[in-house]
Amino acid sequence: MIKRLRLRNWRSYDDLDLELDPGTSFVVAPNGVGKTSLVLGLAWGVFGQHSAVEPRSCIRAGAEDADVQVEFELPVGRHFKVSRTVRRRGAHTATYEMNGARLTESSAIIEMERALKVELPVAGRLSMMLGGGHIAAHDTLNLENHLHHAFGIAHLLDAARFAQSVAREAEKARAALRTTTRQRMADRATLENEIIGLEAKSADLMERNVELEHLRNAASAQRSLVERHLALTSQMERYEQQRSHLLSTIEDLLARSVVSESNETLSAELHAELNECEADISVLTEGVVSARSVITAADQAVKLLEEDHAVCPTCLRSLPHQQREQAVSRHRAQRTEAQSEAQRIEVARREKQTYAGDLSRLLAQLEAMTPPRVDTEHDNVPSRTVVDAMYDEVITALDENNRELGAVQSRLNSLRAQIASDDQLQQEENEVHLAYRREAAALAGARALRQAADHMIESRIAPMAHEVRGRWKHLFANNGLTFRPDGSITRLRGGEELAWDTLSGGERTWARIVTHLIVMSVTTSLPFAWFDEPLEHLDPQLRHAVAATLATATRGGSPRQLLVTTYEHAIAQQLANETEDASIIAIREAGDAVGLH
Repeated sequence: MIKRLRLRNWRSYDDLDLELDPGTSFVVAPNGVGKTSLVLGLAWGVFGQHSAVEPRSCIRAGAEDADVQVEFELPVGRHFKVSRTVRRRGAHTATYEMNGARLTESSAIIEMERALKVELPVAGRLSMMLGGGHIAAHDTLNLENHLHHAFGIAHLLDAARFAQSVAREAEKARAALRTTTRQRMADRATLENEIIGLEAKSADLMERNVELEHLRNAASAQRSLVERHLALTSQMERYEQQRSHLLSTIEDLLARSVVSESNETLSAELHAELNECEADISVLTEGVVSARSVITAADQAVKLLEEDHAVCPTCLRSLPHQQREQAVSRHRAQRTEAQSEAQRIEVARREKQTYAGDLSRLLAQLEAMTPPRVDTEHDNVPSRTVVDAMYDEVITALDENNRELGAVQSRLNSLRAQIASDDQLQQEENEVHLAYRREAAALAGARALRQAADHMIESRIAPMAHEVRGRWKHLFANNGLTFRPDGSITRLRGGEELAWDTLSGGERTWARIVTHLIVMSVTTSLPFAWFDEPLEHLDPQLRHAVAATLATATRGGSPRQLLVTTYEHAIAQQLANETEDASIIAIREAGDAVGLH
């Protein structure tokens, strides 16, 4: 029986540590809180890959991995501890301990199957019943089918049926191939001769295509040459217009004609003019400075003469009043004359500076002008009209050649397809033989699979079914539920046999659960089983009857422990109060489980 379950990052649970007792435990919680998560965690923790649980889909949202750890006891004193980890990326890992000693996975499987007296895939299918009470509303319960599914015989039967269907399809294919109309070509030699002729013509057209492509490339090169020549001519015209305008501006500035044989000669002439102008500016600047010096000296002399006890600025002797006035008058006259001279020279200097600036700007424009490169490789360039006409002629010829080549190759492909269809007939004959072999192999496989299934049914399933029927009759004789020879369940009421589909949902669920428990106890030593929401979707009276069956199912000791999930808290609480073997585990919210006895 399960002693302890630990879940981390498993579906609804962030971290759950739950201890379980013998008997029937009703796991009570609202929908969406984590009841099914608990059952899936138990199944994967105990049976791993044999549980039909996809563990990666159970990793909690936002987590990268999940852990499940289960401690359980099996018959004959085997205490197991299994720890499993699943990651979103990478392989699953698992560790096994039995009675405190580490085991390899293969050794653990051997020990578990020896204790359970059944293969692990069968134990995994029998220990867990998923789907809720509404499962009874779908498939009809059939004892033999139930046993076939539990013990894997259904897979053998499905494989046998599939092999039989493959054999039937192979027989149909063989018959269809055998009846296929074989229409040979009337004159294959004629077609082959036409193919030879078309292949030769195709080769000529392809060779002509290469020649025309060369001519097209040459014509395209001529067009490029003409375009380049026209572009150079246009550039030269623009250059001459710009140079002529610049020369006119320079002559207007210099007020004379200039030598214009080359830009270099004209540049040298302008540099000389600029140097002469800059020399004049330097002389005029010195004149301004000299005049301003006279002005400054006159101002200082007047200032000295106007002071008390004035003396002569030159000889430093005392001057009478009249001589002093005469001296002041002379200095002021000198200052006025010097100031007029300074203004005249400054005007001339500014005119020279403006002239020098204009001259420098025109010189810079002249030196920046670069004449276009003259293309001397093609002196005799044809006209654009001639080149365009030659190019159009080549393109037209190339298009016509390509159209003819396409028509020839299309006819070639058609004839080759006809030849290939003739060859296909031989391939179809080979496929007929292959269909014979496929049909024979499929029939042999179907017979072998069916024989293996029949052997297992006769040697293993039939005795189990007999034992289950005996126990069923003991349990349900008074209720009228009985197994027919074909394995289906019916109800006898008033001397009339009612089929499965006439039973209520509760009766179907009850029959399915009891069948499941009887099969498990007859065929295995499983000490535990898990039922996910078997009470839901049932009418109140049968819901209580099914719950009571589950609450007392462990009294005989096979199994010792049941885990039943439900949101029917009232019924579970009532049965827990009335039945010594029943208890409640209440889950208030995801990951929060509280055991109540």
